[in-house]
Amino acid sequence: MDRKELSLKEIQEESFKVLLKIKEIFDENGWKYYLIAGTLIGAVRHKGFIPWDDDIDLWIPRPDYEKFVEYCIKNKEKLYPFELIHYKTNDKYIYPIARFSDSRYILDYKNTKDYGLGLFVDLYPLDGVKENYYFFKKKMHNINRKIVLCGAKKMVKGNSKIKNFLKIPYYFIIKKSNLNKLLEKCDKIAQKYKFEEYSRVECVCWADHFFTYEKKWIIGDEEKFLEFNGELFRVPSDYDKVLTRLYGNYMKLPPKEEQIAHHFYKAYKK
Repeated sequence: MDRKELSLKEIQEESFKVLLKIKEIFDENGWKYYLIAGTLIGAVRHKGFIPWDDDIDLWIPRPDYEKFVEYCIKNKEKLYPFELIHYKTNDKYIYPIARFSDSRYILDYKNTKDYGLGLFVDLYPLDGVKENYYFFKKKMHNINRKIVLCGAKKMVKGNSKIKNFLKIPYYFIIKKSNLNKLLEKCDKIAQKYKFEEYSRVECVCWADHFFTYEKKWIIGDEEKFLEFNGELFRVPSDYDKVLTRLYGNYMKLPPKEEQIAHHFYKAYKK
């Protein structure tokens, strides 16, 4: 059966409804979430989506993240058509972060195994970090590399023929790993340092950089909200420092050729 592919505008509109559902649940339960990454830039710079952006990102302090995971597991039927995609709820899932998804849609990824994802919001748990973060993060990177290989449909080749050749045996060895166990291990290690006990935090299980954030930049003395698509959403207390740390001059538009969506999928209504 032929399905009509959703436009970028339709993806943004329907993904925003997923965000509204998350906001409703978090507000009802007194949990905290924060717009982050391109979603936060969109709120600051455009009062909505960056025109070419195709996803929504949230930071969630680990304690509230775990409460939300348990809430979704206990209220699975009540939440339909929304659902939590997480290694505890989906043994085909391939990422160390959770996603909240609208199951009325289906996504076709270019080089990623299908695990039943609909239009979604990315949920990044924030954990505490210590001063020797670099070495701890290297350990997390090694686990994440295995997770990425397990979740890929095929080996991604680089420009070096020699490196590609050497990667082949490693790729097939890793493909035999139990992905769900790897995700569980990653999640457990990421929580080694409690969010509540440390002054610096990061999404340890995911971030591909080696810097951290002052927790007071996120949870300051005063809560802050910004408009996004006509609704107010919670943002880091010092979002300027957070975004500057992430992107430098985030108010400057990128060159025209870089104004493209960064996910490689097509979306359809079921």
